[in-house]
Amino acid sequence: MMMKIWGSLMAIWAGLMVMLMVSAPSLAADNPDGYFVENEHYFEQDVSGDGFVMAYQKVNTETLQLKNYMHGSGSIDAATLINSSQSKGKYYYYDEKTNTWIKLDPQKKGEIHFVEQNEMNYAPRSFAYGTGYYAENPVVFNSKLKEKTEGKNYQSEVATSMHHQIEYASGFNKDIRVNLECVESQEAGVKGHGMAEMRIEETVIEGTVHVGQLIAGGEDYGWKKPLVEIDENYIGSFAIKKNMKVCAEKSAKKNAKDWLSCCVGGYGEMEDDDKIWGEKEIFDCTCRDVAWGDSWSDKSKEQPL
Repeated sequence: MMMKIWGSLMAIWAGLMVMLMVSAPSLAADNPDGYFVENEHYFEQDVSGDGFVMAYQKVNTETLQLKNYMHGSGSIDAATLINSSQSKGKYYYYDEKTNTWIKLDPQKKGEIHFVEQNEMNYAPRSFAYGTGYYAENPVVFNSKLKEKTEGKNYQSEVATSMHHQIEYASGFNKDIRVNLECVESQEAGVKGHGMAEMRIEETVIEGTVHVGQLIAGGEDYGWKKPLVEIDENYIGSFAIKKNMKVCAEKSAKKNAKDWLSCCVGGYGEMEDDDKIWGEKEIFDCTCRDVAWGDSWSDKSKEQPL
């Protein structure tokens, strides 16, 4: 009998592990739910009352994601602020070799900021609807409290997930702040940067609390071999205060090779692959005669030197 129970438990555990492996995000790429659109978004609310509540908020940029969800029956007194933006800044740099100002492609920037103060207390509530059956048989809402907040930065150098969840609680009083930012790297040695931050201060009564942080191990390892992994779970009544923050620079993009690299800095600045001929052969044009060979016998159409 014990062997059958143990075998069943192992089968369930194996199934859960497969589900986790399939559903776990690959955080070394752009946000799969996001894309770039220049915009500014602002959301503000202040809610207080008694009854049943269910709220869901999700904000994406090309490389960032915020999710917030809560439900429960009883009383609520909550204030929420969310703002996000995506923009393209202009950028110039001075090239000392050519003594000119060069305009680069716009540098993309995305950010999401979330602040919430929320106090909830669980209590069953019933409501009579309309004049028919449900007027005489009120609907009963009897849901313990749950709230979940998750912030992700998908850019490869700082691929980060931060997660906080309260579940099956009789009450909680919570302040939470999430800041996400991503600035694209640029040519000419201009580095980008990424940041993910979550701050929590709360009191939870008779519930479960989960706090997690995952930093993916770059493109070679991803979430399978995380650089940082934090998994904390509490069951009961707790006062919790946590600050989590991850910052990283994005390496600068390299300038694309010109089809003829000597056009910018002269022969001395050419790439090795382009230095097929020496300086003498280039400037006395003998390299042209060798390159043409017998394929162009009529050289009367040569460009004048």
